[in-house]
Amino acid sequence: MNDRPLIVGIDPGNTSGIAAIDFDGETVLVESRIEFPSSEIIKKLIEEGRPVVVSCDKSRMPSSVDKIATSLGAEKFVPEEDLSRQRKRELSSEGENSHEKDAYASAVHAYKNLRKQVRKINKRSEGKGLERYETAKRHLSD
Repeated sequence: MNDRPLIVGIDPGNTSGIAAIDFDGETVLVESRIEFPSSEIIKKLIEEGRPVVVSCDKSRMPSSVDKIATSLGAEKFVPEEDLSRQRKRELSSEGENSHEKDAYASAVHAYKNLRKQVRKINKRSEGKGLERYETAKRHLSD
């Protein structure tokens, strides 16, 4: 199991998109699937690392995304207002379709908003992996 902490974006729906960024700002995962079950989304994310933050592009987190975040024990991040199409285009450089692009834009938006905290976490945890994940869990849940 990979212990790197992740910031995840999820675009739910009939076709769901997921994206994950590590604490160095590197893209780890961008994927979408028709009828993508929550259990499969969780499995995919855990294969890539340890989700610390789960985000979406809506100011009210959809219940399906909320349930995934809760299952993962991750902090939830929502924008102050729904991300506009224009803003999502500005944020999203990854993805082959609108679902992947929206998920990626959500993850990038959360990463940018949490950048100061991420920098502190990276400084506080000398190592990578589990130490960094545990530092992130403590720091982001305060």
